[in-house]
Amino acid sequence: MIIPTDSNRGWRNWDVGPAVNYEPEAIEKVMAYYSRFNDGIPTYIVFISDGGVGESRRITRLISEAVRLPIFWQFIGIGGHGYGILEKLDEMSGRFIDNCNFFALDHITQISDEQLYECLLKEFPQWLTEAKQKNILR
Repeated sequence: MIIPTDSNRGWRNWDVGPAVNYEPEAIEKVMAYYSRFNDGIPTYIVFISDGGVGESRRITRLISEAVRLPIFWQFIGIGGHGYGILEKLDEMSGRFIDNCNFFALDHITQISDEQLYECLLKEFPQWLTEAKQKNILR
């Protein structure tokens, strides 16, 4: 358990390692975990980034490889810029199924809970229907 030592700074004091994004490794770990089960149970992954996304080709390849897994990837950009490939994944052609979505919330305090849930669920129900039809899900 991580306990902040300065209550005025909260999470900024947590010892979470280097403050860098490394999206490909996170995506690979999720894929490896869910590949072991092959149970067809739908999984909704929320992936939050503050920008500075690199390794576009690797991320593109991984999301393309993940199309036959029961995983829907919801990428969210929060309070940053330079989301790079995360913004383009949803429009990526040549996939068996559209398995991801992206939206940016650069000012998260300016969106209602209802609007947030609409953004989060914009494409997921469509994916569920299509994934069932394509035998990705049970």
